[in-house]
Amino acid sequence: MVPGNLKMPLDKIKAVLDAAAVGVYRIILTSGCKPRMEASAKMLELLGLERNCNLSEEEVYEYWFSRVCSDSIDLVNRTVDQITAGVQREVVYQWDNPKLGIRYVRCGGVCEILDDGTRIIEGYHSDITEEMDQRLRDEIVLKAFASIFYCLFYIDLDKDTYVAYFNRFEEAARVIPKTGCFSKALSILPERLCPTSEKERMRRFADLSTLKRRLKDQNYISIKYRGIEVSWLRLAFVVSGRHADGTPHYLVTTVTDISEEVEKDAQNLKHMKESIEANRSKTMMLQNMTHEIRTPLNAMFGFSQLLSMPEETVSNDEKREYFNYIYNSFNMLSMLIDDVLDMANAEHGNYKIQKSEFKVNEMCRSAVQMVEMRLMAGVKMYFTSEVDDNYTVVSDCRRIQQVLINFLTNSCKHTRKGEIHLHLSTTENPGRLTFSVTDTGTGVSKDVAKDVFERYKKADDNTQGSGLGLNICKTIADKLGAEIKLDETYTGGARFVFVLPIG
Repeated sequence: MVPGNLKMPLDKIKAVLDAAAVGVYRIILTSGCKPRMEASAKMLELLGLERNCNLSEEEVYEYWFSRVCSDSIDLVNRTVDQITAGVQREVVYQWDNPKLGIRYVRCGGVCEILDDGTRIIEGYHSDITEEMDQRLRDEIVLKAFASIFYCLFYIDLDKDTYVAYFNRFEEAARVIPKTGCFSKALSILPERLCPTSEKERMRRFADLSTLKRRLKDQNYISIKYRGIEVSWLRLAFVVSGRHADGTPHYLVTTVTDISEEVEKDAQNLKHMKESIEANRSKTMMLQNMTHEIRTPLNAMFGFSQLLSMPEETVSNDEKREYFNYIYNSFNMLSMLIDDVLDMANAEHGNYKIQKSEFKVNEMCRSAVQMVEMRLMAGVKMYFTSEVDDNYTVVSDCRRIQQVLINFLTNSCKHTRKGEIHLHLSTTENPGRLTFSVTDTGTGVSKDVAKDVFERYKKADDNTQGSGLGLNICKTIADKLGAEIKLDETYTGGARFVFVLPIG
């Protein structure tokens, strides 16, 4: 038989269509008369009517048309006009079935025009709701995948073919069609998706000659690489079907933008390292604090014993000297304890700022007096100011003085000769008060300078202190809206600066 020469009687054609759940109808449009519809038994069934219903042909047409959903009426009318104009046309529209609710229907037909002008549309009617629902579900799934993946391919390894469900890479999409040869597409992907430094590694991973072997005993392999259009990508092959011997037959290939994931992993790794470093530093601080606390306690105990000796063995000058040692040791111990308490309060959000009006010069001189007993022999400490002694500000006097004492104390530890100078300026940063402590000591090395205000950091592990002081100074600056910094342009020692807003 020559292909295309198959002929079937009309009754057999209707039987085949009935078996395929396709209804057949004839719409008769005669001028001056109501439209009529002749419907096959399957057509009546699809319309939700009994096969032996007593409706006239006019009533069947009216019944069918009245249940066309409002959103589809214009579409149906246009299609009828096109069919009657001699254009064969198929349409999908929504129809309200009285038993099943809203259904998706596919209709089509051809028109014959009789001598009297009557138009007869011979057509078919098929309920494709399940097909449309599946298509809509597929579209939803694909949209969900498209929000996750940049590319999604379905691959038949035996035929070396693929179907690209979507490809969001503009450059790759230009040269990789929707369907085609998988091995050819695989050779293009590294060129289009990778920078030069990643191409060879990508080619080895996507090598089709070894892909089946690598997927023989596992269902998933992937590679992370730097991208061109986005920072980081992951190419993955997932086995979706195997032969009886276990070799992969069908694959799903995805390309995913993992830039945020890589960035988050990097941040987590950074935080983990910082946490480990913080714990290590805290352990060192606690070990150091044990030594730091024991030193002034031993001094206080030792000099107290000397003071308890008979008067004839200890002169008044020696007693004053011993009292000074005890006083300095007490202040050192008090500062260590205050630092730890301030750190705890800052961590728990209990660090309080109490503002009041005070004379700035008086506060600065008091700070110098509290620290000058710690000066090494031959070192000079002095204070200068660009404001008169009656100049006042409203801020937290105690906290600002705490910053200055920390600056001055650090200078005392690291300055063996020369001078330590506390200066108050209104001109260095106009509109703000600038407190600076400048010394001629050992200074701060560049590798230490970047972390000098971090907790537990010390410029020199051999000097006394908890490693908390400058970090607490930074907390105070933040609370007061001030600026604190190490002046790295100064090379004659160290210069720490505290800039306080006025008002």
